[in-house]
Amino acid sequence: MIPFSEFSETVKKLGYDLVGVPPNDAFDKLAPAENPLNIYPDAKSIVVVGRRIRRGIFRSMEEGSLWAATHRWITSMDNLVRWIEKQGHECVPYSPGDPPNMPRHVISADAKVRPNGFKIPIEYAAIAAGLGELGYHGIFMSPQFGIRQQLGLLATDLEIEPGPGWPKDSKPICDMCGECAKACPLNAYATDQTALFNCNGREMTVAAINAKACQACPNGASGDAGYVLGSEELHREVVNNQFKGDKANQFMGGRLPNRLMAACGRACIAHFEKTHDTGYKIPFRIREPWGYRPDQEQEG
Repeated sequence: MIPFSEFSETVKKLGYDLVGVPPNDAFDKLAPAENPLNIYPDAKSIVVVGRRIRRGIFRSMEEGSLWAATHRWITSMDNLVRWIEKQGHECVPYSPGDPPNMPRHVISADAKVRPNGFKIPIEYAAIAAGLGELGYHGIFMSPQFGIRQQLGLLATDLEIEPGPGWPKDSKPICDMCGECAKACPLNAYATDQTALFNCNGREMTVAAINAKACQACPNGASGDAGYVLGSEELHREVVNNQFKGDKANQFMGGRLPNRLMAACGRACIAHFEKTHDTGYKIPFRIREPWGYRPDQEQEG
């Protein structure tokens, strides 16, 4: 078994800012389609990596000058995959998708899920590894970057010591300030309703959110790339007055779009920087934030 400290040092040299290896028993209670160990029947370890999203990407959206988007997921981890294979091991990077010609049933004796039928909650694996937690807004946060990171996951037969884990005296990253809810012009946050999530002993309080309001958000919410986890909000076919699309996994609980750039996400960035030293010389929020509802009259 490779020590976590040794593995982490190597992965960070490959250009990743976060690396974690959750204990395998953290996935015992997940449904088969949500358990990343089922991607590769011979897997010994699940690896989660994170890459910091540069703050400047958010600047034009914060200023209301250019519409921008950034993905939540890392779908290409070729340098890490090549390093693991040089050690004589295999790994399967998780690249979620649902191509139209794939079989809709389990096709081998060892498989527990149909091809491309996985909806792996990458945030769950990251939390189980001790990399971060869900904030009040339901977005993954790390103590280093707040919401500003992309996450990726792979399964490998390389046996790696779990880590880094949560220090016993660690404090919650989200201070429940509620700035995300206050910033939403659509009032999508039901501030009187919350859910308590427990992941590998870590408890987090998350607000109930109206997914349909988020899908209509004109304040920076967007879809991720097609065939990528989170892209179900792009499936806008309406049947019997309901959005028709993939069923949301039980962890996230709703077809919520990518809200990193949205009014709520940017409010979180602004508040996080007031309580954490991120190293920037000027604050993220310089001017009064903008925001409007889609039913408001707009200038042509």
